[in-house]
Amino acid sequence: MRIAPIAGVMLAFSLLSSDAHGARTGKKQLWGAIAYNSKTGTFGYAVDLASRRAAETEAFRQCGDCDVIKTFRDSCGAIAERPKKFVWETGASREIAERKALGKCGGDACQIAVWACTTQK
Repeated sequence: MRIAPIAGVMLAFSLLSSDAHGARTGKKQLWGAIAYNSKTGTFGYAVDLASRRAAETEAFRQCGDCDVIKTFRDSCGAIAERPKKFVWETGASREIAERKALGKCGGDACQIAVWACTTQK
């Protein structure tokens, strides 16, 4: 006779745990990456991939001989450069990422080398 209450509790637990999983995952997360060669300015980028590793792999594949990789999720990334210096920033939009990168780079010689954004921000 105790089987019915135990089964009810187990059923309730399984329903609640599946709802918690759904709430935790929410919308699909999209990854992006920028690979950059700090000596030559060569770059590669990837956006809207399902994992960080997939984004990094594709960015490196496009770039070839790069020594820097930066990743971002559901946002934008930008690299600003000037002679002998580059900086990296992220932001909710291209404009924000670029403004933050240029501000961090400092000086009139800074310019955006590359930017990329995922479609979900």
